[in-house]
Amino acid sequence: MSAPSESRFSAHCTVLGLRTVRTIDELNAAYRPLIRQWHPDRHHGQADHAIALVRATAINEAYAFLSAALANQRTARLVAPRRSPPAAHDGFPDASVLEIFVKPSSIISVGYNSATADLFVKYIGYRIYRYIGVPLSVFEALMMASSAAVFVREQIGQQYKYEVL
Repeated sequence: MSAPSESRFSAHCTVLGLRTVRTIDELNAAYRPLIRQWHPDRHHGQADHAIALVRATAINEAYAFLSAALANQRTARLVAPRRSPPAAHDGFPDASVLEIFVKPSSIISVGYNSATADLFVKYIGYRIYRYIGVPLSVFEALMMASSAAVFVREQIGQQYKYEVL
């Protein structure tokens, strides 16, 4: 890594309370409790909602940067891929929804709008599903699940109406 990348890497590690990170499991272990603590929906209507939004955004940016850095390190050790991945789509169609990354999984990220009870799920390949009328308790259970993909398939996929965006 070059010097500017190393300082960005260190800065993002600091956001997640890490000195360094070597594996996606280490990254997930630091990320999940922090995003649960600072998710803006947990602070809705409270005085610290704006602070929670800023911190959650910083946590997500750190996770995205570090997971990409880990993937780049792994790819550099392997043979270069034959074709480039599809272009990433930032966020969800609903701009008020915070994107929460749930790697490693066939799901890239999830987001929840507590005002509309809509759950957004972004799959590998960047297909986005919007599940309608999902209670906050189900979203919180999803965030605690050991496998987001299994939880969505077993607890959400057949129980709630959805649309592919």
